[in-house]
Amino acid sequence: MSLAVLAAGGAVGLTRCAVAKAPPAPGEVDPGAVAYSEGVESAPVHVIYFDDYVCDDCAKFNTEAIEPLRAEWLAKGRARLTVVDVAWKRGSVAGAAAAWCAAEQGKYWPMHEALFKRQEVWKRAVDIPAKLAEYARELGLDSARYAACASKKAHRERLDAAEDATRALGVRGTPAFVVNGRLFYGSQQWPWVEQVLLAYERGEPDAAPPPPFKIPTKQVVDSVKLRQLRDSLERARGE
Repeated sequence: MSLAVLAAGGAVGLTRCAVAKAPPAPGEVDPGAVAYSEGVESAPVHVIYFDDYVCDDCAKFNTEAIEPLRAEWLAKGRARLTVVDVAWKRGSVAGAAAAWCAAEQGKYWPMHEALFKRQEVWKRAVDIPAKLAEYARELGLDSARYAACASKKAHRERLDAAEDATRALGVRGTPAFVVNGRLFYGSQQWPWVEQVLLAYERGEPDAAPPPPFKIPTKQVVDSVKLRQLRDSLERARGE
């Protein structure tokens, strides 16, 4: 927002004028939605990873795929990673804030790992922020600085921008991946993810394997109708 100062009859008034913001490039996300990024800008493959720290499938993906993704792709300049946190469950906002604030002190990945490895513990805590502050102390973060960061309203604004990104790119569930502009709903199996990355690295996006059969759902839906839809799709695949 910008402030325009108007003087009239000796009085000074303030009016707010909206500043138009350019939309992100196709297949990209607004910088305001980004939780973390890593890798060289010139890498041939760009992975936008949508996660939720209270998502069970995201925890599974993290266990199997993050280490080879970082070691074989990010560290070697073959890919760059953009992480976008979404907040669709209880505890998601606090989890995203904890990772962001750890990144501020150079401990993004240690906190990221802790959140997923201990997911079943902290997501059930009565006071989730207090439990995550405990993890921050264990990681050696400056407690006062972490607390000040975790209380910022900017986290909510970032997650609102992330929600806009999910709508723009058609993301309806997590984990989800946008690879060089194309949306994939992932399996938690690293071999599948790597085959997708290899296809794009070779410049052969059409050779990327299709996502495993899955109907991603963001909200709770009628279980009978969902089962009927799945049965119908399974029959169609078998024909």
